[in-house]
Amino acid sequence: FDSETTTLKVLRNGKQVAAGQLSQPVGRAIIEDFYSAYMGEEKRGKTRLVEMPRGSMFSDHKNPVLSFINLASVKDLERVVGEEIDPIRFRGNILIDGLAAWEEMNWTGMEVSIGTVRFQITEKIDRCGATNVNPSSGERDMNIPKALQRGYGHIYMGVYGRVVEAGQVASGDAIRNID
Repeated sequence: FDSETTTLKVLRNGKQVAAGQLSQPVGRAIIEDFYSAYMGEEKRGKTRLVEMPRGSMFSDHKNPVLSFINLASVKDLERVVGEEIDPIRFRGNILIDGLAAWEEMNWTGMEVSIGTVRFQITEKIDRCGATNVNPSSGERDMNIPKALQRGYGHIYMGVYGRVVEAGQVASGDAIRNID
């Protein structure tokens, strides 16, 4: 995507198979038609590109937050379901390694820092049926909320954090409790 020209180019094996200027109705139609053909019978209805005004966000949360997923908690849930769980299932923005399982559930109201960014942990993330979908196959192959309820008496996996001081985060940066 070239933001200056608003042109989206779709490549397959390094070769351009579609291109359209998304700021123009004809360009959007070209890209919509390409993806409709690409998805074939699997799509429901007409493929449509939509645009959000600058400053808007596309999220299932009303506030601008990032989600933190503790890999040890995911591993512990694997014990309950009896099979491997891809952490991508939880669509986390930040995957945490090195904590005890479920330690993040005690963070609500705390401030933490990663790299030079400070976060206020606002709430636990209750999980819905979207986590039942295998991110590799697209198949509904688990019931994550039911497994969480059965194993732990809740349906939480991860926490939301609001940025209180902007900065940079890099892979491998440690999490520090500020409180």
